Parts: sequence; structure tokens; C-alpha cells
Amino acid sequence: MKKTLILVVDDDPKIRRLLTVNLEKRNYTVQEAPNGEQAIASIEQVPPDLAILDLVMPGISGNEVCTWIREQGLLMPIIVLSAYDEEALKVKALDAGADDYVTKPFRMDEFLARMRAVMRRSATSELAPTEAKVKIEGLTIDVTARRAFVDEVDMHLTQTEFALLAALVKNRDAIVTHDELLAKVWGDEYRGSSHYLHVYLGRIRRKMGDKYSGLLETIAGQGYLLHSTFQG
Repeated sequence: MKKTLILVVDDDPKIRRLLTVNLEKRNYTVQEAPNGEQAIASIEQVPPDLAILDLVMPGISGNEVCTWIREQGLLMPIIVLSAYDEEALKVKALDAGADDYVTKPFRMDEFLARMRAVMRRSATSELAPTEAKVKIEGLTIDVTARRAFVDEVDMHLTQTEFALLAALVKNRDAIVTHDELLAKVWGDEYRGSSHYLHVYLGRIRRKMGDKYSGLLETIAGQGYLLHSTFQG
């Protein structure tokens, strides 16, 4: 059975070693990179199943690596590490394509739990097994393939974007509150972290395009609603 490959990118060798030792102990295969340039070279050679990126590094930053990964159409989960806890930096990292943002210093058990949650989203769906494929106007959500299409053109959703869209599709025509969505996609500990939703739903709307973005409605002070038909 193929082991999960994790790329650890950090200019601090102590952080790299800490993560590598703990991940290898749990039977993951780990590739290290001390900077953004080497991270990109490593990904070009063998794309990992998960990337852990330090935010602030000499040369190419973690955000720039994250943006590059998404520009290549790679959908692997990405966790950004940072010593800074400002919400604006979290939003910037998420908008670059990160799936989660972990602040240093961190407890290893908490980090591993969040890492497992990110990877679990790439293997599960909020949609019921009976809904192998759902069509809403020109949108098609293929649950089996974990892909979504706009007028038969692939939306190239990341794993987290697909999980979020799937949660809305399963509850279509009903309001899903902020905390319900956060709990379904990120976990109970993310309740109240509405900036995740703001960034990710903005990305999903952009990928839906002007023609279909109106199907996804923001309900002020409550949550979000995905309509099954256009509202007149």
C-alpha cells in the first residue's frame, strides 16, 4: 500500500525535524524543503499528497508557493504555518489557496488532528451515497469523482472547496448556518471562524461564474443557501 507523501517546507530546521519525526512515526513518508524554491522543485518532481508551508521564508514565501500550486491545477491539501495570528494574514493565506492556517508555536497533537481533518476532506463527502451525481441548472456535482462542472467545464475545485459545495448541495434550498458549515467542513473547533467561509465561498462563486453564482445566496447574519433553481 502506497504511503501518504507529505512535503514539509520551513526555513527553520528544528521545525522541519519536529514535523518529520512525528509524521514518520505515524507511517507517513516525508519530503523536506528549506525554502520556497526547493519546495516548487520538489513538487514538480513528485507532487505530494499534502503540503505544509511556512508562511515567511527568504525568497519565495509560503503564500507564493501556495498560489503557484493552485495555478498548476494541483488540488492537494495545503496547511500554512505562521508565527503571526492576525486575521488579515489568515485570510490572505486562505485566499492564496491554503486549506488551513496553524499558528506557531503549536501542540503536536493539535496539529496532527487538524492535518487529519484536512486530509479527511479529500476522502469524504457530505452528499449521501445515493446522490452519485447532482445537477443544479448548469452545475453538475459528481460525488464519485469528487469534481464539479459548470456547463460541462471542470471547476477544478480543491478538496476543501468540494467539501463545502457538497455540504451546500446536500442541504440545497435550506439555510445552512455559518457554524454548521464550519463544523461540517473544518470541524467543531472552527465554529466562529467565519473568515474561512468568506474566502472559500468567494472562490466557489468565482469558479461558478457570473452565469451561476446567483444560485449561492448569502443570508445576512445567518449563513448560506444554495438554490436548486434560479429565483425569479
